[in-house]
Amino acid sequence: KDTTRAQMATFLHRAENRVGDSGEQFTIPEGPRGNDTLISASRTLTCAVRLDGGVTCWGQLGLLNRLSTASLDNVVALSLSDDPTLGLYACAVHDDGTVSCWGTGVGGQLGQGDTDSHYLPVTVAGVTDATAVATGADSTCALHRNGTVSCWGFWQTASGSVPVPEQVPGLTDVVAISAGRSRVCAVHGDGGLSCSSGVWGDTPVRVQDLDPLSSVSEDLVRRCGTTVDGAVLCRGTDGTTARMGGVSDAAAVSASDDHACVLHRDGGVSCWGKNDVGQVGDGTTTYRSQPARLASISDAVAVSVSSGGSGTGAHSCALHQNGSVTCWGGNDAGQLEDGTNENVLSPKQVRQFGRIPADQAPTTATDLLRVWIEALVQQREAEYPWMRVAWDHIRDGTEARQSGYGGVVWRYCYASAAEFGCGADGMDITEMMVGTVVHELLHVYDLHTGLAPSTAWGAVQLYFATTYRGCWAKGDISGAEILADTVNHVMVPGAWLTYYNSRGCPALRARSEPTAEAEQVVLQGLAGRVPDWYRENITNGAELWAAWLRGPSLPALANLAGEFGGLCSTDWITYPLDPDLFPPAGSNPFRDGGC
Repeated sequence: KDTTRAQMATFLHRAENRVGDSGEQFTIPEGPRGNDTLISASRTLTCAVRLDGGVTCWGQLGLLNRLSTASLDNVVALSLSDDPTLGLYACAVHDDGTVSCWGTGVGGQLGQGDTDSHYLPVTVAGVTDATAVATGADSTCALHRNGTVSCWGFWQTASGSVPVPEQVPGLTDVVAISAGRSRVCAVHGDGGLSCSSGVWGDTPVRVQDLDPLSSVSEDLVRRCGTTVDGAVLCRGTDGTTARMGGVSDAAAVSASDDHACVLHRDGGVSCWGKNDVGQVGDGTTTYRSQPARLASISDAVAVSVSSGGSGTGAHSCALHQNGSVTCWGGNDAGQLEDGTNENVLSPKQVRQFGRIPADQAPTTATDLLRVWIEALVQQREAEYPWMRVAWDHIRDGTEARQSGYGGVVWRYCYASAAEFGCGADGMDITEMMVGTVVHELLHVYDLHTGLAPSTAWGAVQLYFATTYRGCWAKGDISGAEILADTVNHVMVPGAWLTYYNSRGCPALRARSEPTAEAEQVVLQGLAGRVPDWYRENITNGAELWAAWLRGPSLPALANLAGEFGGLCSTDWITYPLDPDLFPPAGSNPFRDGGC
């Protein structure tokens, strides 16, 4: 056995059909299948194999992935991870059996022997005969032509984590695979199913009392499979397995935590499960306990669904014979690529994206990062002009890093004679996510004195320094992380809020979200307006001084130093700030206090 019939059909298609051939189409391959190998949906992003063998992506990180995968060719299968807490990564199988991966590598899931992130595809060493790849939440598995399986990432053995491919013991004669959190399920040539328990690196064992299967789809809490005779079996959260009604011609199934879709052999699609944002695609938001056939789809060749959660609605997508794609469901992060954030209750065509010319494809991670951020800024600067101000200041000092946490802005503060304030002269990004970029650009805008309107932004800084005093304060900068998280929440629906979700702030409950007042303060400040909160609470220098003392912040002081006639003197301002030199509480160091 050299390969599955499904992969052989795809290989032959790649060999016989090239770009521009008239009547070129995908077909539903016969035989066992792994995941929906031609299309893969994650919470905010979907990628699909094009007819020319390239990869197209859309959604929140679509542009980044279109740029990063511009050089990929001869792709026959792909898989995206779907866990928001560990970052997004993806892998693709080429027609020569090699595997390329890209994205976040925190768990070693890119197969490079390290935990670095790689945003341009890198080849997984030692894999030269893959027929399928499956990305779980924190580990990756490849199916080999000889029916064995290798996994890497947080997949563990007795020797610990494995950041390079290592054969999974006990798996032979495998024809299809699916990966979940630290586990793998495999369909054997005889239709049997073996799954690991979810304990890192345990040996998969046969699942008993199942009809012979041809494919399997594994998510964090749900597992579904198609039987050889075309039925669909699903195991729910209660551990029981049920046969889904009305399906007798299933070619493949894709399952998420709360809903699933099946591809019929005639090209139709049926979905069922939770439907709160239209992810079932039947034009309603009614829960469906059994598969509902979608009347508008008759020529699909693959289907894939994503989970919802962390502020992002679930969605579903189908790839059609002519290479076009329709999607439906949650759209709060723009995952349906229709120019809105409105949910879609029925299949809607995704706009087409062609191949990026080779001479425009980024060749280094830093080139990729800068081109992508420039595009993000162009998309958003009309509504949020502050992004252009911050980006123009920090562009030349921006670098992509392969290891580290999220992003870092290199800042400094100073105080000499009458000059004082803070600055930012570099920005390193490891996690290329929209939320990370917004968070770090906000730090640039916030911490580099002179970029923002002084009174309006100083009032914002004062609010966060005094409301969230002692929250991850760094030296003379107080409240900056909560401020950046709040802007992130306003601008990027579903973004992970690192500091709101962490312990360590006396004034903030862990796993909370910004208050309506905090959101209003940042929106008014970003628009260049002095927030209502400031106008209502700060009417003279004495009130400003009393407020500032509750959360001393050098950036806020630099922006508000001209208020109420200006400071009488600045010789008490040092870096770092020295409370022993401050004018006493209850005084008024501004000119309206009489100096």
